[in-house]
Amino acid sequence: MSRKIIIMCVTLTLLGVLCAAEQILVHRITGDALAQTQIILQDIRGRRFDEASRHTKALDQMWDEQAKRLETLVDHSSTDDVRYALSRLLAALEETDAATAMVYACELEGGIEHVYERQALTLENIF
Repeated sequence: MSRKIIIMCVTLTLLGVLCAAEQILVHRITGDALAQTQIILQDIRGRRFDEASRHTKALDQMWDEQAKRLETLVDHSSTDDVRYALSRLLAALEETDAATAMVYACELEGGIEHVYERQALTLENIF
């Protein structure tokens, strides 16, 4: 009987460690992406389209690399929504359309937040 309890405790501990590692990974990736998104939003507000485009391309490259790791943990549609928002934002920046770029940058920000919120260890997500 005590052996079963020990096995169960080890299993639960391992599961807890894996959940914590997953939370840290998702939080780090989305946190970095949100910080870059804030820089992009400031560039758009300042009408620095070249800078915004450069920052968006860097975020796009980072997201492509990191999304592969995220997709093992997160629903693909959430990471794909971020990719689509990045593509639309880049197109708006090429046209130097500040209003449209702001919309897509805000959509991007919301998409990244959604990725994090879907993975947050909350009762709502568990049930």
